[in-house]
Amino acid sequence: MERTSQSDAVAVADAGPDVLAACALSSVPGVGASTMARIADRFHSLRRAVAEGPGRLLEQGDELLLSAEARQYLAQGPDLRELGVLAWEAAREVGARVVLLGDEDYPPQLRRIAKPPRLLYVRGNLAPGARRVAVVGSRAADEAGLDLAQAFGDAFARAGVEVVSGGARGIDTAAHVGALWGQGTSLAVLGCGIDVTYPPENKNLFARLASGGGALMSEFAPGTLPVPKNFPRRNRTVAGLSHAVVVVRAAPGSGALITAWEARKLGIPVFAVPGNPGNPLAEGPNGLLRDGEAKLATGPADILLGLGWPVPEACVPVDDAPHPQVPASNGSSDDGGDREFLDAKDIELWRLLDERTPAHVDDLAHRAQIPAREALGRLAELELKGMVVQRPGKYFLRR
Repeated sequence: MERTSQSDAVAVADAGPDVLAACALSSVPGVGASTMARIADRFHSLRRAVAEGPGRLLEQGDELLLSAEARQYLAQGPDLRELGVLAWEAAREVGARVVLLGDEDYPPQLRRIAKPPRLLYVRGNLAPGARRVAVVGSRAADEAGLDLAQAFGDAFARAGVEVVSGGARGIDTAAHVGALWGQGTSLAVLGCGIDVTYPPENKNLFARLASGGGALMSEFAPGTLPVPKNFPRRNRTVAGLSHAVVVVRAAPGSGALITAWEARKLGIPVFAVPGNPGNPLAEGPNGLLRDGEAKLATGPADILLGLGWPVPEACVPVDDAPHPQVPASNGSSDDGGDREFLDAKDIELWRLLDERTPAHVDDLAHRAQIPAREALGRLAELELKGMVVQRPGKYFLRR
């Protein structure tokens, strides 16, 4: 008990009661930005609500529109003050800080949305007054889509624009990587706690963003897992942070279209990259264009011009035309050569791939019934032999 008291004293001194109160309430299941806003209004501050305890919150449950999940949790009588200390310490352990809605470094773009997040857990640098564009799309993107997202990220970075995306596999990862490739910065908005690495293969990417390449951000308490209900909130924040949203690849009903919808509600320009009508992942952007819900983006210059921002010479139009196949490293185009030295599992992995739709290493490992680490090693060997190509986020295509 004494250790907990000493920990509380340090946390209060370093964080302050307003930060700890926000951390506490963000840790209550079922309490999001809207509920926290109602709590702040009802109790005049989050600090006072925490001081009055879970019982008082439950008494006001109907007025606060508390969810069943929140009521059930509060009925257990949690120590809200200790909950805030634990959340703040967990954030601090991974190098994150807490930014409150009223703080100077809270992103001004995000303040304009209805019921913005009351706090943000941040690792890295939130540049004040940054020009930001969101690049979003499908997790299971094709090679052309990944190339496009990376090209957009690269071009925006070279134009001095920060790239915003969701840190997910596929288009998000390619956009973040492109921004770093263009020697710019990128902001990854997570659908999980700031201390949860998801997807796990993006650990190094996230470390780069947090250590000079931009920032990681989450409105969810540390330890929050990436469950589906979190992602619409994450997508809303992605839109709110941005001056424009670009949809590269998206199937109907995908999260990227939720981001576009949130942007349109806020009056934020939405752009869509047209794709081959035969590609299911092009249905989302093509539909936005067909219905007049997005402007045409043939390249980064369209977005920059649409926003009235300078356009560097490097921002040339891009498209999703098929790329010529790269010959194998041994110069041979037949099935001989290096393939004679492959074992059955190598051949099985190669046959599981195709030339258009990338497959993730975890899926390939599952289908080949081998550990993911072994699959990654075998795919790396196949890449050296010129038989496969790796895309961002550990996706692979057959060559």
